Amino acid sequence: MDKRKVLAGAVCVLSLVGGCVYYSNAQKQKDMEPPVLSADAEKFSASIKADEKKLISGVTAFDQKDGDVSDSILIDSIKKKEGTDSDFLITYVAFDKSSNMASLTRTLHYSDYRQAHFSFEQALRFPENQEIDLLSYFTADDCIDGDVTPFITLDGDKEVLEGEPKKGIYECTVSVTNSVGYTTTLPISVEIYEDGYDERNQRPQIILNQYIVYMEKGEQLDASAYLDYIEEGGETFAVSGITSSVEGTSESEQQSTASKQISMENIEITSKVDTEKAGVYTINYHYTSEETGYDCNANLIVVVE
Repeated sequence: MDKRKVLAGAVCVLSLVGGCVYYSNAQKQKDMEPPVLSADAEKFSASIKADEKKLISGVTAFDQKDGDVSDSILIDSIKKKEGTDSDFLITYVAFDKSSNMASLTRTLHYSDYRQAHFSFEQALRFPENQEIDLLSYFTADDCIDGDVTPFITLDGDKEVLEGEPKKGIYECTVSVTNSVGYTTTLPISVEIYEDGYDERNQRPQIILNQYIVYMEKGEQLDASAYLDYIEEGGETFAVSGITSSVEGTSESEQQSTASKQISMENIEITSKVDTEKAGVYTINYHYTSEETGYDCNANLIVVVE
C-alpha cells in the first residue's frame, strides 16, 4: 500500500516537472517580437480622394519569424497635426502570425485640403423679443466628410442663443469639427432690431445673392457683384450699374425682374478685404432711401483662404 502511494506521488512529481519543462520550452519558442514597420518617406502628399491603398503605398512590414507581413498593414488613424493647415498624422499598424502588433506614424500632406465651408442664405437680422434658432440657418460642407451640418455648434451671447434678445448687435461663433479632428470656426454678427410699423413698412432692405463667399488668396473681388436687389415700400428695385454678376445673370435680366431701378451710385460699399492675406473679412453695403430717409445695411462675409 505504501509502495503504491510512493509510486503515485513520484508520477505526480514527474508530471509536474514535465509540464514545467514543456511550458518553459513553449515560452522560449513562442514569438513575442512584433514586426518592424518602415516607410520610404517621413512625409508624403496625397489627395483627399486617395484611397487606403494609395495612403499605405510606400509602407512595408517585416517580421523576424514570418518574413514580409506588409499585407497586414492597416490605417489606424488620421489626425490633424497641430499648427498646420494641411498636414495630418497618419498612423499605421501591422501584425505578424502570432498577432504581435507594431505601429508607425508619419506626416500626410493633403494637397487639396481646405477647411469646412459654411453657408447661410439670408441676413442674420431678426426682430427683438423672439427666440431664434440660429443653427437652422447654417449648413456646412467638408472636403473629407461632405455634409457636416449636424455637427455645427454655436457659441456666444446666451441671450441671443437661448433667450429672447433685445435690440443690439451680438457677436457669436459658428464651429464644426470633422472626422480627422480639424475644427473650423467662423465669427458672425447677429443684428436684433426693434420691430414696429416703421421698421416693417418704411425701412428698405438690401438683398444679397450670397451672404458668405470663400476666395483663394490673390483672387479678384468685385463687391458689387453680390448685390441682388433692394426692397422698399413693398416694391422690388433692381440695382443698375453692377459691373458683373456672381450668378451669371446679366444686368438686363436682373432689371426685368424688378419694377423700378436704383442706381449703384446710391449704394455705399465699405470693404477692407485684403485678398492677398488669409482671414475673415466683412463688406458692408449701405443705402438711404431718398423718399423716406430711412437707411439700411447688409453685410457680406468674405473668407480668404
